[in-house]
Amino acid sequence: MADWTPEGLWACLGRLGRPQRWAFAGAWAAGLLAHGYMFVNKLPNHDDTACFWNKGGSTGWGRWALDLMARLDGGFSSPWMLGLLSLLFLSAAAMLLVGLLELQSPSLSALAGAVFTVFPTVTSAFSYMFTCDAYMLSVLLAILSARLAARGGWARLGAAGCLILSLGLYQGFLGWAVALMIYTLLLRCLAEGASFRPIFLDGLWDLGVLAGGVAGYIGLTRVIWAVTDSGPVDYQGIDQMGRVNLPALPGQMWDAWRLFYNVFRSPSLGACTTPGLRFLLTACQWLAVGLIGARAVRQFRAGRRLEAALAALLGLALPVGIGIVYLMNSENVHTLMIYPMCMIPLVFLSQCDAWRRWAPPGRTPGAKRLQALGRAACACLAALLAGRYALLANEAYLCLQINHSRRLSYWNTVVTRIESVPGYTGQCPVVLIRENGWDRSTPGVWNDPEPFNDLVGIRMPIHTHSDTDFLRLYLGFAPEFRDPAEYRDRAEVQEMPLYPHDGSVRLVDGAVVVKF
Repeated sequence: MADWTPEGLWACLGRLGRPQRWAFAGAWAAGLLAHGYMFVNKLPNHDDTACFWNKGGSTGWGRWALDLMARLDGGFSSPWMLGLLSLLFLSAAAMLLVGLLELQSPSLSALAGAVFTVFPTVTSAFSYMFTCDAYMLSVLLAILSARLAARGGWARLGAAGCLILSLGLYQGFLGWAVALMIYTLLLRCLAEGASFRPIFLDGLWDLGVLAGGVAGYIGLTRVIWAVTDSGPVDYQGIDQMGRVNLPALPGQMWDAWRLFYNVFRSPSLGACTTPGLRFLLTACQWLAVGLIGARAVRQFRAGRRLEAALAALLGLALPVGIGIVYLMNSENVHTLMIYPMCMIPLVFLSQCDAWRRWAPPGRTPGAKRLQALGRAACACLAALLAGRYALLANEAYLCLQINHSRRLSYWNTVVTRIESVPGYTGQCPVVLIRENGWDRSTPGVWNDPEPFNDLVGIRMPIHTHSDTDFLRLYLGFAPEFRDPAEYRDRAEVQEMPLYPHDGSVRLVDGAVVVKF
């Protein structure tokens, strides 16, 4: 019988292996360093302002489990509480990852936890603070699904259940379960004494878990839509859920491959926004590929040709698993959806740790020293990547704060102009008409905002769909906001200049019209 007393729980924690404890510590410490700025400030982006008191799109978006999460965390955007809860989920997930990656070195386990919590997807998730804890729980459940599938037997039912709940929170993290299942099979193929038949059969079982989890999620979602009489929204392919476009499949698979292998050439959706990050991530990628290839060749030379061939096949499938989001929705992939790209440095660390164990015996002292230096260099490479990602996160949060301050200043001026219109009373409705969506008189935060747009979800404009929510929440300005479509085509409005020119704020039929 489980002992749920504090002493019993403490004893349970003591039974965790050193790699798990170091992974948790590395994840927690690096997470606070990278994201603590966001936890102690309220730095809203466009969606966080619009979803201040809720979890955003839920049932219609296929994310019905968000409603359950809102009952647990209150459903309001509190950065300190949701941030720490998210970090707790990620640190627990890091402990599961250590086992799946077969990491035994405490230092490399800590680095794995650090890279996992500072990856740009986490930074992006925290810019959507209202739902970040639900998204990080989705990651934890996807990784737990892979862990239970690896145990085999009846645990596979639990794996399918975890996957259903993970997808019910956020569909974009399916790649974690797929990639980890592929990689655990790959590790078994590369191990000494590997046997083709049980690995192949377990691979079929893993396919069954994935198929069952996805089918169960789609079926349950359709039942919920029918019961709630809601139905799917036309957003990022949600209304096409469960449909496979066979003619587009080769192109989608190529997009998944390109996401994995193209990091040295492009920003890759916020994962590597600078030349330095591209170099570090590419180095991790190709060193990992080289180490896996060397082990596969070793298996081939040892006469385990089927195992080596299966390892090669799984190695080719791994990029597709990581980028499986392109098979789900190839038209609008966001930084939030590419979190499985973090498998690149994680696999690299896993292979570095295994390097010590599969090196041939009888090495000379010089060879041992060379290997030790190589492993130290690999650890430094991963540490540099984690440190640079932590700096990127803090830079992003700093820019969010600058943007928030500018929005406050900007809209204070606009409200002053509104209240200064001759004939204005506190009962006057307000109409915000956006002709170009962006007041060009306001400066951007970054010199080159494009790479950061994917990272934090906005191009840092003054005007967004949540302007009226921003005015109510942060400026206490809450008049009746009327539909601009009712005023846009009026001759008097057509003649108005664009804000901030004189005459861009005017009283029209009892309503104050602001034309941007």
